[in-house]
Amino acid sequence: MLPTSPLRFLVAAAFVTQLFARPTRLDSIRRDSNCTDPTVRVNWSTLTDAEKTAYFDAELCLLSLPAQTSIPGVVTRYDDLIGAHSMQADTGAGTDLWHKTGQFLAAHRYYMHTHELLLREECGYTGALPYWYELEDAGAFNESVTLGEFGGEGLEENDYVIVDGPFANLTRNLGPGATNTPHLLTRQMSLWNTTLANQTYFDKINAQTTFALFQSTLNPTIHTAGHRGVGGDMENILTSPNDPVFFLHHTYLDWVWWKWQGDNETRIFDIEGAGYETQSEPATGWVETSAETNIWVYDIIPNITVGDVLYTQGGYLCYIYA
Repeated sequence: MLPTSPLRFLVAAAFVTQLFARPTRLDSIRRDSNCTDPTVRVNWSTLTDAEKTAYFDAELCLLSLPAQTSIPGVVTRYDDLIGAHSMQADTGAGTDLWHKTGQFLAAHRYYMHTHELLLREECGYTGALPYWYELEDAGAFNESVTLGEFGGEGLEENDYVIVDGPFANLTRNLGPGATNTPHLLTRQMSLWNTTLANQTYFDKINAQTTFALFQSTLNPTIHTAGHRGVGGDMENILTSPNDPVFFLHHTYLDWVWWKWQGDNETRIFDIEGAGYETQSEPATGWVETSAETNIWVYDIIPNITVGDVLYTQGGYLCYIYA
């Protein structure tokens, strides 16, 4: 099981060690003229049927390719992504590096980028990276056209297993939660939690004037709405990427952050006071998340720093939203 995996604790120990081996320059925070032709990410509902099919085909490709990491329990290339997430999430042992930390949004922006690179470089995807515009489905995910095209909700009499759409009867190798027990993809919606995606919360998030307040307001509202509102595999924090809807959900959160950053240029590099690099205080003391904070995905792609992903047209990243 992941909580007792020696690899997990070696990773946590290595992270603490790296805190004292940081560069002193913020070279990664720059506006790079190399980003002259940014890719455009779009609302899923604007894609044509052919474009949606192409996206599904690329995702199914990742689900069929063999794993390339040594993360416990992984079978497919898609599992590599799940494992990189689960190994850095909260198991109850205080080892979360991606969620209960200041780099929550930055780590997931990097994670969305990792997913996109695999779709393009290993499965030949050439279309736009989509997001699920959850605001229009707030309070009624059960009626969402987008979610319906991903198979909708499972039925209670079938243990909420997804039996329709491109991911019908999809075997998941990691999870539920901290276990590695093969099971079928499930969704069990909570309509109350979907209300956390509504206009009131959306406006409250966007009214914040610092990134620290923005992130801390987003996390328990629209972030929670996507996970607990969809339910099933999405509700397991460690292995929530088991559900392909995860990537549309977190790309939506990235769109919200991108939009907020664009409303005031000074917000692009604002991460002051966002939190700490670790969920629990290490023996060497707390370290605040900064532009030099390291983030990684187990060598699926090279490691980076938070500063590399603060600006979506900064050179390391090169994209905008339509």
